[in-house]
Amino acid sequence: MRFSSFIPNTLTLLNAFSGCMALLSVVGQDYKMTLTWVLIGVFFDSIDGLFARGLKVTSEIGKQLDSLSDVISFGVVPGFFLNQYLSDNLPYDYVFLSPLGFLVTLAAVYRLARFNITPSSQLDFEGMPTPAFALFVVGIPYIPIKVNYEIILFITALLALLMVSKQMLPSQKFVRGKPKAFALVFALIVIPVLLFYKAEALSAVILSYGFFGAIYMRIKG
Repeated sequence: MRFSSFIPNTLTLLNAFSGCMALLSVVGQDYKMTLTWVLIGVFFDSIDGLFARGLKVTSEIGKQLDSLSDVISFGVVPGFFLNQYLSDNLPYDYVFLSPLGFLVTLAAVYRLARFNITPSSQLDFEGMPTPAFALFVVGIPYIPIKVNYEIILFITALLALLMVSKQMLPSQKFVRGKPKAFALVFALIVIPVLLFYKAEALSAVILSYGFFGAIYMRIKG
């Protein structure tokens, strides 16, 4: 086995480590660090495949490691976070419902299992990608306006359903070294917004990706 084959797998495992650290930050209610660790996880999740393809060391174990790491960083973390959020915001008589937050973890696990049996040649996403969904959830505390927890839960449930649905969403990946049309236009709009508003705009950006991405794919046919 070539040494180069360990590089992408190590990056994938660093994604899993980032998820573990994010969980610790949720326990400590340090939501700034939760967001930071999830973003670090997204970074490693984005580059491990690039390294694998660039070094020509793609493998089945790499694909499995990627999904298992995503379960931690983008499945368990948002579920645990939502459980904590419900604990803090539900009326006292309904706090016992807080573990329902882990339904988003189950949705992520199902989506990742389906991803493992999806042909790798597929360029667009079937359902909301788990990293995007996780970023929406951990971005909730930074929403700059007061939003009732019922609305937050309703939107989260819709995105969880989108995550496990067969609705196609446009990929943000490069194709033949170039971004796809939707990815380019979306990036040109949201990057300035994120640079100006930072974490305050994160959940809104993810929500807009799901909404406009679905419309784009419907029009595209």
